[in-house]
Amino acid sequence: MGDQLTEADIRFFTTLVRFDAVYHGHFKANRQKLAEFPVLWAYARDLFQTPGVGETVDFDQIKRHYYATHLNINPTGIVPVGPDVSGWQTPHGRV
Repeated sequence: MGDQLTEADIRFFTTLVRFDAVYHGHFKANRQKLAEFPVLWAYARDLFQTPGVGETVDFDQIKRHYYATHLNINPTGIVPVGPDVSGWQTPHGRV
């Protein structure tokens, strides 16, 4: 929607930030990871690196919530260690 942050950006971000950490493995949306979509991955990192946005993300809490509360999908309650989330801080290359 241009270079202004919109409500649509924030709403989409909440899905993107959970994709590799939860949706990819837990919900078996595992054809590709977010990082394998170069444009979406750059967009997600741009949003994450926006002041006040990335600071609200707790990847461990996101994983614990999904993996521990959906016992019909994950009856053992095992929460995976990965994925590595350090890539969220890498340059996104967007202007």
